[in-house]
Amino acid sequence: MLRSFATAISAAAILMTQGLHAQTNRPPGPVRTSGDSIGPYDKQIVDDAAAARGRTLFAAECVDCHGPLARGSEKGANLIRSEVVLKDRVGSELGPFLKKGHPLQSNKNSADLTSDQVADISHFLKQRINDALKRSPTGINKVTGNVAAGKAYFNGDGKCASCHAITEGSPHTLFAISARYPDSVNLQQAMLFPGGGRGGRGFSAGPSAGGVTITVTAPGEPAVTGTPVQLDDFDVQLRDSDGKVYKWSRTPALKIVKHDPLAAHHELLDRLTNDNVHDLVVYLETLK
Repeated sequence: MLRSFATAISAAAILMTQGLHAQTNRPPGPVRTSGDSIGPYDKQIVDDAAAARGRTLFAAECVDCHGPLARGSEKGANLIRSEVVLKDRVGSELGPFLKKGHPLQSNKNSADLTSDQVADISHFLKQRINDALKRSPTGINKVTGNVAAGKAYFNGDGKCASCHAITEGSPHTLFAISARYPDSVNLQQAMLFPGGGRGGRGFSAGPSAGGVTITVTAPGEPAVTGTPVQLDDFDVQLRDSDGKVYKWSRTPALKIVKHDPLAAHHELLDRLTNDNVHDLVVYLETLK
């Protein structure tokens, strides 16, 4: 059974590469290996020579915290599962992030990395992600499944029916959901990542779905609760009820508790297998 790592990577791969073309009916453009204008709608093809240079740079500046395979350590985040890295296309996300300044092993300023160096690191990290995807035994870009198995999972282990009805007029109903998402990839995205962003409409947990708050407790300091301003693999910022903004660097000692009305959906990602995802999608497509 595929666990959370394979599922999260599989979902992200669909939604952030091939699947994105379907979201706007934009015809697939040329794949890119470099270029300042590259964005999330362009699939990044790994340049092996650039990835080799990126590996050398990563070993010199990043490996102590993020590990030799970029899967993280006690000191740093798993970059294979990082949203910044998954969305990145040849430095489109990594470049701006590193320009803000991030600790490097050599004590140099990450803002001083050249665009070519950032691109090389991007190719190395994409290579690591691709290697992880190759280990998945299921075709990750195919939307296939078993309707009966999807219905059983919806009403059983998935616990979807505890929040969502399938009859017209019911609260949080998924009635006719396939009419709102006629494309399978878009339907899958809305199911996996509801409540805002691309494709969230239709799977919201209700009026409070957007009301995410976090409570942050630093060692020796009182807890602070507020609305997240920034919450990524490296930095945390929140705004409290008085409008004051607090900021921390993310470390293992920093305790962060997220209060999310859509937590059940996020928790489901840790249990879903690729087969579960495909079975659920084809079942939802029958709800006309």
